[in-house]
Amino acid sequence: MHDVVRDLARAAKQTHSPVLAVSAGSGQIAQYAVEAGADVLLALNAGLYRSLGHGSLASLLAYGNANEQTGELLRRHILPSAGGLPVIAGVMATDPTIDLDARLLQLQQMGVHGVTNWPTVGFIGGRIREAFEDDGLGLVNEVDLLAPARKLGMATFAFVLNVDDMRRFAEVGIDAYIINAGLTPLHFEIGNRQDKLQESLAHINRMVAAVDGPSRPLCLSYGGPFTDVEDFRTMFRQAKVDGIAGGSIFERLPVQAITSNFVRRCKTLRLLDTELPEPARREMLGASNGYRNLVSTIERVAPFDVSVVIEGETGVGKELAAGLIHELSPRSKQPLITLNCGAIPAGLLESELFGHERGAFTGADRRRIGKFELANRGTLLLDEIADLSPAAQVALLRVLQQREVVRVGADRPIPVNVRVIAATNRSLAELVQEGKFRSDLYYRLNTVTLSIPPLRERLDDLPVLVSAFLLKTAAELGMPGLSVDEQFERELARHSWPGNIRELSQAISRAAILEGGAVLRGAHFQADGARRVVPAGAAQSRRVTAHDIHRAIEQAGGNKSLAAAALRISRKTLYAKLESAGLIGSVSP
Repeated sequence: MHDVVRDLARAAKQTHSPVLAVSAGSGQIAQYAVEAGADVLLALNAGLYRSLGHGSLASLLAYGNANEQTGELLRRHILPSAGGLPVIAGVMATDPTIDLDARLLQLQQMGVHGVTNWPTVGFIGGRIREAFEDDGLGLVNEVDLLAPARKLGMATFAFVLNVDDMRRFAEVGIDAYIINAGLTPLHFEIGNRQDKLQESLAHINRMVAAVDGPSRPLCLSYGGPFTDVEDFRTMFRQAKVDGIAGGSIFERLPVQAITSNFVRRCKTLRLLDTELPEPARREMLGASNGYRNLVSTIERVAPFDVSVVIEGETGVGKELAAGLIHELSPRSKQPLITLNCGAIPAGLLESELFGHERGAFTGADRRRIGKFELANRGTLLLDEIADLSPAAQVALLRVLQQREVVRVGADRPIPVNVRVIAATNRSLAELVQEGKFRSDLYYRLNTVTLSIPPLRERLDDLPVLVSAFLLKTAAELGMPGLSVDEQFERELARHSWPGNIRELSQAISRAAILEGGAVLRGAHFQADGARRVVPAGAAQSRRVTAHDIHRAIEQAGGNKSLAAAALRISRKTLYAKLESAGLIGSVSP
């Protein structure tokens, strides 16, 4: 593996954060990407077409010489703005006007670290791909491009569309694959977004599995229906990819704010890594007895293939709890599909759950796979299940009993093997008593019920949550070293948090944006003054000793913000205790 790629892979493994390779269409975009923390710059002539308002496919057409366009992009935009980052340049191997060896040497002398096959037939399929191959402009030329590049000591990145392409490039020893996840849609049909995400994730997982092993090349995802950071969060939960390569996702208006914010937010994501200690893979956070009891129950329930009901107010983290159940279950490498039952009109819910055939009803212009089929062998989270209509409850009960679905407009049953997790902000037991939810469906779903307490009943978790949101907000906004003062801490503890953890996250972000300083004072936050509810058995107070401080700092790897959160004191208080004990110089900063 080339040193450049080895360094990228090592950094990703050490930090558990994704590699970000940005295809910039201008020096301005390149500069913003570098400043925000990108890892690699790609010089692809597609960037020139995007800057003119066209898609990347235009780079495959005969609007000019692709290699000349890439050379111009390198000289005028990418190399002057690279700031020391490695630059990977696209080369069109079938260009009859160049001597390939001379072109590679020229790029190396310019300061380019590696090359990739671009424009590429690995970006297209079907009849167009066949036509390229028939005319001698196919993949074999691109494989022949990367072999001499390796001999020159350049890093080699291969754009690939399918497993066969990957295997052909593997013959010449590729450093990194850029997996084409499909074209990025300009818009999604109603209810179609999650379907497309899961289809692309299944494609990516098949591709990675084909080359997986102890010494597999770096694998980056390119394109597809992943259009925001939450989409990539889903990707990294379910696919063993090392990062993202992209252009259009980083180049939206206003360019500086979007590029910088998007790159920073992506760098806060965490890669799927089963070698990580289990707590490090969680997104659920807390230190209270209630939190520990909840996680302990999840750990006991997750390995067993039973249905689970998760109850709790809006914003308490029901979806995170469902994600942890899936992550700790034998189904963790299969899809986790989510459907918000309250967001789908009653007339379309059966189509969403079970799919439909073309022509099944007005507007059904194609076959559609339902959520149960998408979740086959995995987990289906039915959020806000209390909003199901009586007819939908009957249909869901039938699927759970028979373990098969019938698409709307079809008559052939399709077997499904799905673990169902249901989430609701209302008590299903009470709804059953009121006659608003079927008792037989309730008992099918309710093997285990998890109740997530509201934040006002687990305020001992506040320091841990605040610390985590400060780190996340600082990374996203480029404001290192954010903290909160003691008055703001007291105000946070006085609030009743009707929006729970989601509201807390927004309060921290709002304070960081509106105040602009490193120490957040909560100038725009107003607590409602509700009395704190202390959970039964929780400690009313605790004296923090020097031994406690030393141990907390050691367990936090020297991070005093996390140590203070674990001790349930502010960072300022921690420093004051260190100073009073004469310990300031005895611990690392």
